[in-house]
Amino acid sequence: MQKPTRPLATRPPKPVSLPVKIAFATGGLVLSAATLGLVLYEVSGGFTPSRSAPTSSSLPLSPSHFTPVQVVSSEKSDTLGQHKLIKLKLAKEITPPSNTVAPVFSVYLKDSDIQVERAYTPLKGLDENGEMLFWVKRYENGEVGRWFHRQKVGEQVEIRGPVRTLDWEDGKWDEVVLISGGTGITPFYQLLHNVFTRKGNQKPSSEQVALPRDTHFTLMHASRSVETLPPPAILDDLRMWARDHPDRLSLRLFVDPKDGDSGDSAGVRGGRINAQTIQEVRQERKLVKQPTWLEWLRGTATGPDRNKKVLFVVCGPEP
Repeated sequence: MQKPTRPLATRPPKPVSLPVKIAFATGGLVLSAATLGLVLYEVSGGFTPSRSAPTSSSLPLSPSHFTPVQVVSSEKSDTLGQHKLIKLKLAKEITPPSNTVAPVFSVYLKDSDIQVERAYTPLKGLDENGEMLFWVKRYENGEVGRWFHRQKVGEQVEIRGPVRTLDWEDGKWDEVVLISGGTGITPFYQLLHNVFTRKGNQKPSSEQVALPRDTHFTLMHASRSVETLPPPAILDDLRMWARDHPDRLSLRLFVDPKDGDSGDSAGVRGGRINAQTIQEVRQERKLVKQPTWLEWLRGTATGPDRNKKVLFVVCGPEP
């Protein structure tokens, strides 16, 4: 009998019911959409059997079939050996134009040993050379992740996609708060990479599309330790964008405190993402409405500022 499947990370995001409970690698995190802001989306992970989709090496990349691709690099990204940066390359003749792919998408990777697929998010999307870079964690009970880690340079794996992960429209939101744990940062990095490196974005005077001026991003990311934070291939860019565009991006990094450690000198904070740290962001970004004198006296002015369109997106390990 076929085992029940869990939802894929690439399913179209949808508003979640109240309250929302998400468990991160750093511990429990309870979020309430009514408390956080106007809209809260959850992006969750999982896998599904992949026996039905055919394989084609001649048709363009598509969600309807699997395409063989080559592993061109595979490098450990932490001293514990839990994470790898793995790059795949499509043949030129079947690579779709990068400007036809959604700003935030995933592809399904098939474990050919057990015929199961799992969704992974390429960090920088699909480039003009047909290359995609993935940050992959090897979980003790994650069959596909362990299999992906074992693949060697020069070997072939099968993927299908791209599949849109998050519907994104420039200028739709005033404030976007991205909350991630572990490798859940990958779709957020992909979105920010698209926003901050899109052709014309670096030069506001360019006649081409510039940064969506009305949107500010706050990225709150949690890892178990400094050693398991995202690698420089991710963090260096995020820190550069936050430094060069402080009016567009704020970055907050968290790790579980060890023996009273409160973080490190690179802007990493010891502790967890919780109601208090989220409230700090809301206050810093003025997402809380200004209280009336009566609300100030009662201490009840905690609701969102309805004059701003605010989106909260959560992506992290499953409970």
